[in-house]
Amino acid sequence: MSLDRYRTAVVTGASRGIGAATVRQLRISGIEVYAVARSADDLTSLAQETGCRPLALDISHRDAVLSALGSLDADVLVNNASAFARSTVSWEAAPDDIDALMDVNLRGPLNCLAALVPGMKARGLGHIVNLSSMAATWAIPGMPVYAMTKAALHNLSQTLRLDLHGSGVRVSEIAPGRVETGAHLALLDDREEGRRRFYEGYESLLAEDIAEAIMFVLGSPQRMDVSFMEIVPTDQSYGGSQFHRRGI
Repeated sequence: MSLDRYRTAVVTGASRGIGAATVRQLRISGIEVYAVARSADDLTSLAQETGCRPLALDISHRDAVLSALGSLDADVLVNNASAFARSTVSWEAAPDDIDALMDVNLRGPLNCLAALVPGMKARGLGHIVNLSSMAATWAIPGMPVYAMTKAALHNLSQTLRLDLHGSGVRVSEIAPGRVETGAHLALLDDREEGRRRFYEGYESLLAEDIAEAIMFVLGSPQRMDVSFMEIVPTDQSYGGSQFHRRGI
């Protein structure tokens, strides 16, 4: 596995979880990384740790994204930023939650593509990695709007491969199951109850597991495009509807 062909990467949602773990792995490989997130303080800490370039940026704003990223000769784009929302049925989804999901999970990746893909095509080299979810392809009760946005990202990933056919730019989608990043705590108003419900007794994936998968697809030979990869905990199956709880 070699990333020698790549020099510069952009990672969104980089302040914590999968994004921060990915930044660490890319920096270990010697790649210059622009770490993008809304939290400037968290990015500063990550930059001090890894030497990445922090970019405090709201990716839902097209003009801001084009201004910050449009001049970069980025070889890699990891669309990792993602919003969660409180658990509900579709007709009770709050307008603010819908807006947040649409802004981060849909507009964000599209804005980043607008900034970086033209340069990738012009150079004939690049790799886009979209982080979707198993919710993109499986029906999971309680998170309908989140699942809708991830299903859209799944479709976008497939369409991108057609749009970029023959360009030399690769597109990979990684769809994780439950990863213990703390993001699930946003599904419930009571965060401690969320921790008990989603994490205690379960052997979930870790952010580092997904970061390693990202490194695998990036490091695969240029002739090889890992177009779709679903990664779930060993104890989780059937779209997440079944998850064995150990010792409880």
